Amino acid sequence: MKSVEKEDDIIIRIPRKLYSKDVQNLIDLIQFKKTVANSKAIQKDIDDILTDIKKDRKKLMKPLLERIKKINIVNGK
Repeated sequence: MKSVEKEDDIIIRIPRKLYSKDVQNLIDLIQFKKTVANSKAIQKDIDDILTDIKKDRKKLMKPLLERIKKINIVNGK
């Protein structure tokens, strides 16, 4: 593994064989923090977005939950 500092950035090189889901989670977290740092959203904006996401998630989950219930009934659970 190597790291190089350039101006405002730190570049880290990781061997491909060490790449894992944990490394991807770290990359995602860094990207999230970068996005949030530049955001001008207020809490109400975030709450509104989350409300919309939850509504859509319920629509998507309903058919899946029904399928699981049917499977459980067939299997006697």
